[in-house]
This record gives sequence, structure tokens and C-alpha cells, in this order.
Amino acid sequence: MNNIAVSVDPMSLPTSDIAINRKREAKDVTWSNINFVAGKSKVLTDCWGEVKVGQVCAILGPSGAGKSSLLNVLAGRSSSASGVEVSGTMKVGGKEVNPVSYRKHIAYVMQDDSMLATTTPREALRFSANLRLPSTLTQQQIHDRVETLLEELGLLECADVYIGNAVLKGISGGQRKRTSVGIEIITEPTLLFLDEPTSGLDSFSAFNLVKLLNKMSANCAILCTIHQPSSEVFFLFNKVIYMKDGRIFYQGLVEDLIEHYAHLGYDCPENYNPSDFVMDLCQSMPIAELEAKQLFMIPPDTVTSEKQSTQNYDSTVMSFTSESSFFKQLYALTGRNFIDVRRDYPALLGRFGVTTILSLLYGLIFMNAGRRDNADTDNFNSHVGALSMVSILSMFGTAQSVLLTFPFERPMILREYVTGTYEMGAYFISKLFVELPLCFLQMIYSYILTYFFIGLRGNYIYFVLTGWILGLTSNSLAMMLGCAVPDVKSVTELSPLLFVPQILFGGFFIRTTQIPLVLRWANYLCGLKYAMNLQFFNEFHESIASCEDSEQAAENCAQLLEKNDISSTGVGLYIMALIILFVGYRFLGIMILYQKAKRFY
Repeated sequence: MNNIAVSVDPMSLPTSDIAINRKREAKDVTWSNINFVAGKSKVLTDCWGEVKVGQVCAILGPSGAGKSSLLNVLAGRSSSASGVEVSGTMKVGGKEVNPVSYRKHIAYVMQDDSMLATTTPREALRFSANLRLPSTLTQQQIHDRVETLLEELGLLECADVYIGNAVLKGISGGQRKRTSVGIEIITEPTLLFLDEPTSGLDSFSAFNLVKLLNKMSANCAILCTIHQPSSEVFFLFNKVIYMKDGRIFYQGLVEDLIEHYAHLGYDCPENYNPSDFVMDLCQSMPIAELEAKQLFMIPPDTVTSEKQSTQNYDSTVMSFTSESSFFKQLYALTGRNFIDVRRDYPALLGRFGVTTILSLLYGLIFMNAGRRDNADTDNFNSHVGALSMVSILSMFGTAQSVLLTFPFERPMILREYVTGTYEMGAYFISKLFVELPLCFLQMIYSYILTYFFIGLRGNYIYFVLTGWILGLTSNSLAMMLGCAVPDVKSVTELSPLLFVPQILFGGFFIRTTQIPLVLRWANYLCGLKYAMNLQFFNEFHESIASCEDSEQAAENCAQLLEKNDISSTGVGLYIMALIILFVGYRFLGIMILYQKAKRFY
């Protein structure tokens, strides 16, 4: 049992209200008849509620009660789609709105703090302010707003420390959560929603965070989900909503909670956390018994009378427009991405370290394979094998870094996009600006090690350029996969489905002409095949010295090109095909991520 006495916070946060040149009027929010049906399951049933400015309202309940679902519906993050129906009535300041179209005005702090690990709290707030605040503000005004907010959030001491992640050491969990809040409230939103804001925090940090929310509630209505708060944290909330199986179990002021259940014949023991008491009560009996004892709260008459105004929440009504111009977004994103690459030493060392080790390994294994007599079948096969392995290294070397890092950026991209920070296209183009030079340097470095060890005879620059465009194509393919699946584990498990077939269609293990016609079409989607065609042509065309040593050498070279349908007239087509795949995979990634941004379930 927890003592309900509220301790004094020894960390004196600033007492001033967080209201920086506030221009938007604070508004109450009410909702009624919220229904959420997914397939045959009813997730939410006629939920209703109200949060006034000056209040911090918490949604509580056991796992699966519908807490996050209700918050997502009210925040416009869940909408009707195939197999899903979301409906209800939501009013902000007394005016009915569709939360899907209104969600740009709602600050939503997710449970997982999706921020770039190599940025600092000051940089994160400045980035959000530069792109989301009106362009009429000067840089000095933006600077003042950021610095004031850092002070109000108690982040000045760690303002220039990396946010960090599981690998890169950074600020504490409480500081990360306050940074997340700061990123969202920099625009002075009408409503502030938080999903499990105290998750992962110790009791002291959780207490201080909710205390901070109380100060912020003077300027906006605040609604959050929370799981089993301590008594100290519980009594910081003004209002609570308890849910059970998608229905309202209790809703009202915190000070009325004990009296409400005492009136129903259920007395909360002395010195017992009232939150734990209600949680135990709603889980101790089956639904039928709770209904029989009338423990579910009955909606007020004002709610039932609004049934006719209930509307479907359709995702087609949303708009994610940004306050800043496209070029301003591109400039800010490119700068942030370059800083991220420069600061993320582990990723940079891993990228070039793996390239170094594998290039040296291939170079030593295939030492002088290109300098031997191509008339000998074994020598010629070794020569072809060496070039094939180097091409495969070019494919995997650039894709691997994206496969391991992009899933961590994906939640951040979705969050920043749906809040109107930037357009999806601006992010992908800025990412390309960073990958272009990185990939080019990686190919120069890789081919310096392999070209001379193996003794390749083709044009070195052509090898580098072919490896470069292959690397970019693989990079785009990896990014597309990262857009489609949510985490590193899923990406790692699915990546062989995209990359292993490319090796099979590359022309090394089996000639293209020997692949069954029913499967041969797939080689047109494989960037490795086009790149290896270019590499083979560069190394084995008729004017290369190693193919002119003897008639047998020339015949071996000619047969390799012929069996894989490689000719000088096709070089331009191979390059064009790689460019099309490179652009196409990126475009598909944008489309996938755009669809993901429409709904969060």
C-alpha cells in the first residue's frame, strides 16, 4: 500500500507559467459517443468525457481497456479504413471538429521518445521552432522562445548534451520526456495529449513531470494515459477517467473518487492508493457482474442527446501542411542529417570498418585473379567470381547501414510529418544529399583495396561509378523496406527476401538464359543484375588486355557476355534501369510511409 501524503518536490522547477507570447486561445475539449470497431472486435463503446483548460486529466485502466485507443481517436491518429470504423463527436471550445483534420493543432507526445540521438535538447527545440512556427517570426524571436522554454522545462543544464539512445550515452529519461514535451508545445497547441508519459521513469522523475504538466495546463487542456501511478502522482491530476473493456468505468474529479465508490458500497481502505483500489475493483469481477452491480458509469443526458451528430472519422480529410517553405525544410533537414552522420561515430566506423575488412578479405582471397591467364577455365572463373563478390559487397555495404538505422528514425519521421514539421519528400531528398557523398567515398575506398589486390583490368573510375549507383539503388531498396516494417528485427528478418534473389539473378551462379521464363522477369527488378552487366562489360569486353592474350581467353570473355545478354548497345539501358530502380524504390518508400502516417493503430 502507498501512503497518500504528497511529498514536497525538492527540485524547484520554475514557478512561472509556460506561456511564451501566447496567441492561441486556450479551449476546453469534450467528446461523446466515441466508437471504435476493428473487424469483429469493438475496441471503444460510447466513450465520453471532458477536459477543461487548467486541468490535467489521466486515463487509467488495465491492459487492453482502450486507454491508448481512446487517446489515438481523440488525437486524430485513428480513422476509418477497410475493416475499421471510427466515429464520435468531438468539440473544441464548443465547436465540433473532426480530430483527423484537427490533429495538427493537437500536440501528441508518444510513449517512445522518438528523437534523433545525436541532437541536443536545444537543437531539437530550435529545429521544431524553425519549421513549425510562422515565418513572420525573426530568428531572435525564435531563439528567445526556445531559451525560455528550455528554462521553463528545467532543461538548461542539459541543453547542449546529446539526447542519446541505447548505444549513445545522453540525457536522462526524465529529461528526454521533457524534451519531447518541449518539441510539441513550442507551437503553443490547443490541446496536449501524452501517451504513458511516466513510462520508464522513476517515481521522482514521474512526480516532477506531472507537476510540470499542471503548470502547463493553465494554457491548454491536457489529457494523458498512465499506468498505475503512485499516490503522489495520482493526486497531482485534477480529473481521472477509468476504462474497462472500452467502456467508461469512472469519470470525474480526483477528490470525488473515494466518495463515489463509498456511495456504491465500496469503501477505499485508509492510507490506500485510491487508484490501486479502483483498478483492483474493476478487475476483480467479470463484466456481467460489474454491469449487474451498476458499477459502469452511465453517460449524462447531454451525451445521449448528441447521438444524432455522431460522424465517421475519415482519414481523407487530413492535411499535413508545413509553416515553412520546401527549401527551408530541405536546408534544415540536410544540415541535421550531416551533423548526425558526423557525430554518430559508431555508425560511421561500422560502415567503413566493415567495408575495410571485407574489401581486404576479398582482395586477399582473390589475390591476382585478374592478372592470370583467362584462357584457363579455373583462372577465368576465379576472375569472374572476384568481380561478382566485389559487386555483392557494393550492394550489401551500403544497404546494411540503412537497414540498421532507418527503423529507429521511422517513428520520428512519422511524428514530425503528421505535426506539419516538413513534407515527406523533403526528408527523403535531404537523406539523399547525405547518402550521395557517403556512398561515393565508400565505393572509392572499397575499390582502392580490391581493384589493385585482385588486379582488375577495367577502367577504375567506371568500377567506382557503377558501384556507386548500385549502392544507392540498394540503399533505396533498404529504405523502402524500413518504411514498410516498424523495427530492426523485422527489417533484418525480411531483408533476405529482397537481397538474396538479386544474387541468384546476378548471372554468376546461373546464366540469365538458363533461368526459367516464368521467373526470368524478376531480374528486371534486380539492381545487382544491371550493375554486374556493367562491371562484366567493363572488365571483359573485347578491347581489355586480359581478353586479348589468346583466342581461348577472347572466346571465354565473349561467351560470358553473350550468355548474360551483355552488349555495348545495352550499357545505356543498364544505367537507365539502375536510375529508375533507385528513384522508384525511394518513391515507393515515400508512398508507404505516407500511408502509414494516415493511421496509427
